[in-house]
Amino acid sequence: MIPAAACRVWWARGGDYRPELDALLGPAEATRRDRYAREADRRRFTVSAALLRLAAARELGCAAREVPVVRDCPDCAVPHGRPRIGGPLHVSVSYAGEAVAVAVSTGAAVGLDAAEAPPDGPARPRLAALERALRPEERAELGEAPEELRPGMLVRWWTYKEAVLKATGDGLRVPPTEIGVSERSGAARLTAYPGRPELLGAGTVLRPAGAPVGRRSPAAVASVAFLVDRGIRVDHVRGEDGRELLRRAAGR
Repeated sequence: MIPAAACRVWWARGGDYRPELDALLGPAEATRRDRYAREADRRRFTVSAALLRLAAARELGCAAREVPVVRDCPDCAVPHGRPRIGGPLHVSVSYAGEAVAVAVSTGAAVGLDAAEAPPDGPARPRLAALERALRPEERAELGEAPEELRPGMLVRWWTYKEAVLKATGDGLRVPPTEIGVSERSGAARLTAYPGRPELLGAGTVLRPAGAPVGRRSPAAVASVAFLVDRGIRVDHVRGEDGRELLRRAAGR
C-alpha cells in the first residue's frame, strides 16, 4: 500500500482573539508577539499561535501547552522562524489580512500560503508586482489565458510559490522568480526550483487549501505544497473552522 498524507487547514480571524488565549503561548511565542507594534498584529499572532497548538494537540492527543512548537531562526537568535513540531506532524501558518490559516499535515512536509482576494479582485499595482515575479515560461502561459482569468492565476501562482518555499524552509533565501509553477495540465505542478531537481515532477504536490464546510469562505486564496519525494500520495486537504477550538480554549 502506498503511504498517504492528509492535511487539515484551520481558519480563524484576528478578531477571534480572547485574552484567555495568551496562556497557550510558550515563552518564545510570547516574545515574538510582544515585538509587534500594533495591537491588531499582536492579537492576530496570538490567534495563529493558539490555533496551531490547539489543532496540533487535537492530532497528538495532548494538551495544547504540551505541543513542542519550535520557532528558532537559522540565521539569527530571534524566535521568528517557521513553526515546527517534532514527531509525525508538519505544520505551516499564513495570514491574509484578518484571516489566519493553519495547516496540520500527517505524512508529508507542508507549506501553506494565503493571500487576500477582495470581492472586486486584487488591485492593479499588486497584480503588476505579482507579474514581475513570473518566469518567462509563466508569462507565456499567462498570456494564453483569457484576460478575465489572469488576476486569479497571478494570485494563485504566488501562493503556490510561497507555499513551496515554506515547505522547504528556504523562505526569502530563494527568490520567487526562481520558482516555477504551471497549470497547463489542469492541475498545478512545480516546474522549477534551484538546486532541488528532486522536488520537480512527483516530488511536490500542489493543492488549493480547503475552505471550512458550513460557513462563508474566507476572503482569501490559499494553497498548500507537500514534499512527497518518498512516493507518498496526498489523500485530502480539508478546510476546518478553527473558531470553535478557540472558543473552547477560552472557556466560552
